[in-house]
Amino acid sequence: MNRKRFKSIIIGVGIFGSCLVGTSVMSQIELRRGMNPLKQEMLALEEVFESIIDAVIFDNMELIKPLIFPFHEARKKFEQAVRIGRNIELPKNKQKFEEFIKLDDKFHKEFEILEEAAERGQKGVVQDQTHKLFDACVVCHEKFRK
Repeated sequence: MNRKRFKSIIIGVGIFGSCLVGTSVMSQIELRRGMNPLKQEMLALEEVFESIIDAVIFDNMELIKPLIFPFHEARKKFEQAVRIGRNIELPKNKQKFEEFIKLDDKFHKEFEILEEAAERGQKGVVQDQTHKLFDACVVCHEKFRK
């Protein structure tokens, strides 16, 4: 099998798999309805990061877009919970919730850059943003997680 045909097959399988995983992720999020909305968002983010890594490894930015939807939905639920005043406890530094929100908002702006780069097929930008976002995860977890 020639390289071009093999790459087409891999891309097709990747997109199909992404759609299946996206559906699976969404149903998993729906099953977590009683869970803390912040934890839902973090779990959805973890699943998206796995997809982003696959997309970069396989040089296929098209794998990213279908899997971002559940992450955005989880984010909306978190924002809504904050807006209505639902008590969302951070594992550590609970009194710094406003600081957490600012970091989270900044994170999502950076994530939008990654998403736009993926749509344009800019692998280098996706890689750079992935590193930047991962570093932001580490900083946030050090400050707000046990």
